[in-house]
Amino acid sequence: MNATAGTAPTAPTALTAEGAVALVADRLADPEQVAEVASRDDNRDPVYDAVMWGPLTLANGLPGTALLYAELARSDESWRPVAHRHLAAAGRAMNSAPSRGLFSGPAALLAAAQSCAGPAGHYGALRRKLAAWVAEDQRERLRVFRQRADGGATGVDWAAYDLVNGASGTTRLLLDAAADQAETGPDVETALAESLHHLVRLTHPVRVDGHEVPGWWVPAGLQVSERDRRTYPRGDFNLGLAHGIAGPLTVLASAQRAGHRVPGSAEAAERIADWLLGWTLRDDAGPYWPARVSWEDELADARPHALFTRTAWCYGTPGVAAALFHAGTAFDRPEWRAAATDALRAALRRDVSRWAIEGATVCHGHAGLLRVVARVAEVTGDAELRRGCARLTGMILECADEEAPFGFRHLMRFPAAARSPVPHRAVNTAGMLEGAAGVALALLPVGDGPLPWDRTLGLA
Repeated sequence: MNATAGTAPTAPTALTAEGAVALVADRLADPEQVAEVASRDDNRDPVYDAVMWGPLTLANGLPGTALLYAELARSDESWRPVAHRHLAAAGRAMNSAPSRGLFSGPAALLAAAQSCAGPAGHYGALRRKLAAWVAEDQRERLRVFRQRADGGATGVDWAAYDLVNGASGTTRLLLDAAADQAETGPDVETALAESLHHLVRLTHPVRVDGHEVPGWWVPAGLQVSERDRRTYPRGDFNLGLAHGIAGPLTVLASAQRAGHRVPGSAEAAERIADWLLGWTLRDDAGPYWPARVSWEDELADARPHALFTRTAWCYGTPGVAAALFHAGTAFDRPEWRAAATDALRAALRRDVSRWAIEGATVCHGHAGLLRVVARVAEVTGDAELRRGCARLTGMILECADEEAPFGFRHLMRFPAAARSPVPHRAVNTAGMLEGAAGVALALLPVGDGPLPWDRTLGLA
């Protein structure tokens, strides 16, 4: 598919999935123009008042756009120079981006370079250098976590295990580095083994105030925001795929399938899966999983009747189901796969007004939900899930906007106190997690090739 060929539809309703991918690919092709549009001062997140542009991020920057062109180049080599331009531009931003796990900094660049390498194995020297950096950085982070635990502290923060900014995401990256001759070495192998041991230890129960609770408990003092500290004064347990315990589960599954097994990994996966299944709640549509669980709810004699959730990749049923399905495949637990599939069917039956997702993009929009459902539908052949994919594709295409610089906009919800006649602000975001590149990627067919883009979402 070459976006410079053919004509763009005259109205959003005329777009096919292929046409939407072509539209986005054409609009994002020039990384300098992408940076100019996305970094404008008025293109701001209304919650954090930050410009929606991080040049070296998978979320809204150039590593995320490079992933799109790497995927397009699988079937059309003419896209490979475009992928190179985005990767090179991302590399020039190396000194301007902090390292925050897989989605920001050198790890994000490595993820993009791995995909852009293609069958010819390009960027070998760059990938080896980045893999060594990620391995060293990961070992230092793990050392800090061990020091805290050895000092008698209980509880962890999100960085100890989350997929986007924490140890799970970089462990997933190291799995791919270990499998590539250009990237692997004793440093990568050691960091990977230590990382898997860390994720196993994380699942061991801890004793807090006379109660045995899961080891991924996040105490109030380690919450990421003041609002969370007020909401969870005794800490909480996060179920989400982006920032919760579903992340370690899917990474342990990836390690199992890749043959990187450490003592206790199967038991660790079982502890996580059993806990997640124990938190299956039900409404009139069927089973679902909450986003987060308070200390009080975890210790209560009975489960609450309802808790807040989303129907999104980041939080709620889709992400948890994706992790359980992946782990059920890796560890040969058909009951986990069945529970995941059943919950996805229920999610699609639930009224859209209760999905609590916005717009077309991946993180908490329709593209993330589509990719999860498509992944499971591809394996199971489930007719209900396949119909859901067609429906979700239509919902995404309805969000296309040819007046938007990138073809799709990212919807950001205003804070509740904001004086605004509309609940959202539409911002021009380019990357994979929060931008138009991710929308286009989700509209591509599910493939079986090496290093699929959605491995960065914990889906492979």
